[in-house]
Amino acid sequence: MRVVGRRVRWRWYGEVVLEGGLALRMTGDAAKWLRPEDQVRLATEFKKPLLGFDEYTLQGSFPIWPLFSREVAHVREGPLGGEAYCYRLRAREAMYEADFEAIAELEQYHYASEKEVVALWSCPRCGRTLQANSKPLCPCGGEARLKEIKGSTPASRFLLLELVERLPFEPRIVGYLRLDPPIPRMHRRTPKGLERDIRERIFPPDWFHPTYEGGLDWESALDRVHTAAARIARVVVHPDYRSEG
Repeated sequence: MRVVGRRVRWRWYGEVVLEGGLALRMTGDAAKWLRPEDQVRLATEFKKPLLGFDEYTLQGSFPIWPLFSREVAHVREGPLGGEAYCYRLRAREAMYEADFEAIAELEQYHYASEKEVVALWSCPRCGRTLQANSKPLCPCGGEARLKEIKGSTPASRFLLLELVERLPFEPRIVGYLRLDPPIPRMHRRTPKGLERDIRERIFPPDWFHPTYEGGLDWESALDRVHTAAARIARVVVHPDYRSEG
């Protein structure tokens, strides 16, 4: 089937429209990589004009939907050998709003401070963009929704490590990995201090800006560029689990 359009609203919510008017709900992160005229193969048991997250599979030259997910067991041995305890883990791509809020929370363990804000939030009521480390209340009274993790780009993808079996005091998400386009912004430390954004002195400004806001510029760039490589830009593990191997 042929892709005829897409609607990207949030990282965790988007739609792709196929020929004949059939709409598929998926994450915005997945939808933004599908271009009009792309050919895909759809498998579903349902006959209706709008299919939800768990009602179909979609494949192009590689699996597109559902997103990657795999369960593993991480066994820790006792000092005398044998199993002391075991973590049941699920590695999967982020797909829910709560997933990205958990990423923002983990990012604070990495390097948040009063000078370093880790997330951008958007108010659906008035459209204002707010910077905060946790979900803020907009001055208009609206509840802000997570728009972007600062440091990432609209092209970034996130892989989560989730505890399948956990105690009430344990976090649901214990780590994440972020994949970025291959040319990042970068700082370097010299004897004279920190030089920020040194690659912007070499490459043109439109390679980097606007970095976080998304919108038509990013959608147009994703349509033009065939990214055959990505870099592991960030790996963050909850501090309570960093010694677990």
